[in-house]
Amino acid sequence: MKSITLPAPPWNRREFITKTGAGIAGALMLPGILRAESAAAAAPAAAGTAKAAFDIAAFEKHFYETYSPDELAQTCDEMDLDVELTVRPEGHVKPVNAARELPALVAALAGRNRRILIIATSFVRPDEPHLEETLRAARKLGIRYYRHRGFTYVPGTPIKTQLASFRSQAKEFAAINRDIGITGLYQNHAGANSVGAAIWDIDRVLDDIDPDHFGLALDTRHLLVEQGRAWPTAIRLIAPRIRSLFVKSFKWDRDRTIETPLSEGIVTKAMVDQIVEARPNLPVCLHVEHVKLQPVPFVDRAAIVKVFRDDARVLRGWLGMAT
Repeated sequence: MKSITLPAPPWNRREFITKTGAGIAGALMLPGILRAESAAAAAPAAAGTAKAAFDIAAFEKHFYETYSPDELAQTCDEMDLDVELTVRPEGHVKPVNAARELPALVAALAGRNRRILIIATSFVRPDEPHLEETLRAARKLGIRYYRHRGFTYVPGTPIKTQLASFRSQAKEFAAINRDIGITGLYQNHAGANSVGAAIWDIDRVLDDIDPDHFGLALDTRHLLVEQGRAWPTAIRLIAPRIRSLFVKSFKWDRDRTIETPLSEGIVTKAMVDQIVEARPNLPVCLHVEHVKLQPVPFVDRAAIVKVFRDDARVLRGWLGMAT
């Protein structure tokens, strides 16, 4: 690949794309440049002079079914967000097609000054078909994170026995991730059979595993549903394993949860502050579930784009970013 001379600071991603073009080469180089940009921004933070800066992606469940690469890139640009892309049998890209289809998406997004921050996969076991080829294809394109689908308890089997099995699998995932150079993310979900809902259990599963190989995507909504007023203690327990923040909110109606915009729910800035404390480069994903999770045609996207922009404005305020 032909080398380029970067413009002298200050500069931004849009200037870079304008100067270098938005072809595949630009797409492949962009993540590394973004990392350098983030590192440069983080350096003065120690002296207390820099504002917070987080990469924020939209989980694309509303957009994946029929959107072309250019349509997805345009939508992300309209939301002013990067993307958490589904790479699942039922997602935007099927794992078997990842090596062939991901480059076009990365290039289209780069042309709009956007990128794939995380891929959301369907992988649960380390021996599943297409796992390694999918992760290698993603990492080759500069994608640094993927999301595990999550372990599930089987009723009737002792919990400790199941945790031992999950821990063995987690170690295998970590070894694969280390070899590829990608970080696996385990998202905590609410639910009686969801491993990680209790927080202490996923801490045990990931014990002694380098979180840069297999860490936690801490979900604010699911954390608060299951931990109640004990959420600060849960965060303190799991903090060393956190490698991403997933944000959404809700409110209670007796014992029923109602999904809400961030401005109306009971997830608070205080929770986000504790999660991101001393983690200025934590990748953040915005999940919008207070709007029905169904594909929205490209021509009808304006309303859902506004929903994401509204929640993103609140989120950036919580994170101390300019809105």
